[in-house]
Amino acid sequence: MTEQIPEPDHGTTGSAASELAATVSADTGSAVAATADVAGAEAGQPDGTAETASVGRWHFLKYGAAAGLGALALGGLGGAAPAQATAAGLRSPARSAPSTVRAPGIAPAGRAPANNTQANNTQAGGTQAGAATGTRPSAVVPIPGVLDLYINEGYLKMVDDSLVYHRGFGDRPTGLRDASPSLAVVPKVFTADGRLEESRTYPLGAALPPRGTPLPYGPDPANPGQYFIRRNHWASYFPARNIIAETGSMLRFRVHNRLAKEHEFVLHDVGPNHADAGTGPIAPGQSALLELPCPPAGTYIYTDPTNAPVERTLGLFGALVVMDPVHQWDITPGKASFERQWVWMCHAVESNWASIEAAGGTVDPLQTKAVPRYFTLNGRSGYESLAMTRNDALNLASEEETLVSGYPRQLDVRQFGEGSTAGTLRGGQLVRLINPGIVYHQIHFHGNHLWTVRRNNYHWPRSDGYVDQQGHVVLQQWEDVVELEPMDRKDCIIPVKRPPDSLEQVWNARTTDWEYPMHCHAEPSQTAAGGMYPGGLVAHWNLKAPIPWEGA
Repeated sequence: MTEQIPEPDHGTTGSAASELAATVSADTGSAVAATADVAGAEAGQPDGTAETASVGRWHFLKYGAAAGLGALALGGLGGAAPAQATAAGLRSPARSAPSTVRAPGIAPAGRAPANNTQANNTQAGGTQAGAATGTRPSAVVPIPGVLDLYINEGYLKMVDDSLVYHRGFGDRPTGLRDASPSLAVVPKVFTADGRLEESRTYPLGAALPPRGTPLPYGPDPANPGQYFIRRNHWASYFPARNIIAETGSMLRFRVHNRLAKEHEFVLHDVGPNHADAGTGPIAPGQSALLELPCPPAGTYIYTDPTNAPVERTLGLFGALVVMDPVHQWDITPGKASFERQWVWMCHAVESNWASIEAAGGTVDPLQTKAVPRYFTLNGRSGYESLAMTRNDALNLASEEETLVSGYPRQLDVRQFGEGSTAGTLRGGQLVRLINPGIVYHQIHFHGNHLWTVRRNNYHWPRSDGYVDQQGHVVLQQWEDVVELEPMDRKDCIIPVKRPPDSLEQVWNARTTDWEYPMHCHAEPSQTAAGGMYPGGLVAHWNLKAPIPWEGA
């Protein structure tokens, strides 16, 4: 059953849109959050009838009998939502009294009534979590350079065909009963010249690597079976939930709350001294504007911190990747260069929490402990993440976005930007590891170790390392297992080189790709829902076979 979504309100005048654009553009150089009521009643509102979707259903014949769950290593289950940015150059409203600016020409929308929420995680009868009976924002007239995000809800199919309730920041309005809910924004690019482009790849206009694999420049005559890599040539694919921004741009968001409870949009660590910037709480049926200058090149997370970490566990999260438009193949100017980059977002789906919220309850994460059933990498689990389905489009997306692949090269760890000849690079590929979830992950690659260069946008030194207050060794190093705490971001280089334990005879005789597994060493993702990774965080990476080369 699909909920009908009304057409955009084309009755909004051009002058009103211009004035709203002016509101978004006002006070350049600061973060501005303002709540704007949005017009238009939405047809086909949920009637409060309990959803009939099967949640938590497991196909025993398909995957085998379920085994016990491993002990969880969970983090970030408590604490208040992050404070709004108050540092110079970043402004946002106080939590208790967000500033309100009503856009001219836009009629006020009725505030949705409070949901029938029961205390202590009891399930409220007859009321869906987002089934507001009042007006909810429908599609709005777009404003050039402004990204519209809709806080939606819906059901997503898991790897075992179960349907699990989710929320998310989508790029179009959809309803609870929509068969294809918009719960993850399609990748967008804020350019330094003020444009907002929709693109799965960056740099814009760069060559697209076939099935995600960059082709080499040519054979390396000094190293049989290895290749020179093209410098500053190949684009990278980005998965859903990703927003890319160029340094020098202005980030402009218009966030629409289509649910029955207050929600919020926060960019973490984007301000001075790692301050957050956010909209403040957005009432049901209302919208908010947020503008801020682009932060320095790096990897950032956006979430809804309401009732942390429940909302982000339900799906209200994503990543912001900031690039220098002059150094589009460098982590940051003067740092490691790469052939192409990959974004890996790790997430844990807690279907019990989802069921409570879907029924109108409110999860208390201290009372109802999280026991995630599914672990995703860029939104996929198990054989779907491994591109082993009968869906060719899904397999292609996994290969382009997730499954690291490349041709072997000779690499000097002391200099990832070293060139061998004009136009070539002796460097690896960048993997941005991001964990908006609640489980501690331990990312383990077979075949190659990863060289970690940054954590949470802090560059690790090449020498004179130290141990921080949490006991982490802060030093660029080869890592067999990369620990990833909740809300952590680590930038790592995979060298894509000949495995050090490969025998000369075997290496010289190879004719096929060598595929190596990547899996999480944390126990939950290995044992959830029966083990053997049916619902687990798993991938592989591909060291490409030799290719015929004219003159080689």
